Amino acid sequence: MTLKFNANEKITLEFSLIENKVNTESRIRYYTDKLNASNSITDVRKATLQLAVQKEKLDSITNLLNKL
Repeated sequence: MTLKFNANEKITLEFSLIENKVNTESRIRYYTDKLNASNSITDVRKATLQLAVQKEKLDSITNLLNKL
């Protein structure tokens, strides 16, 4: 499947992806801090899962930005 974007749509998409990337990187720092401060195995598991989800999201965003 191929998507076609005009110049304005590409710029809007790129700005949105960059904003999302910055927010995701911030969440990764937050969950990393939360993981480092965890006091129980339950907290560690939860923070680890949240961190993994955010890292996967960041990889997807970076991949999309590279394709633009």
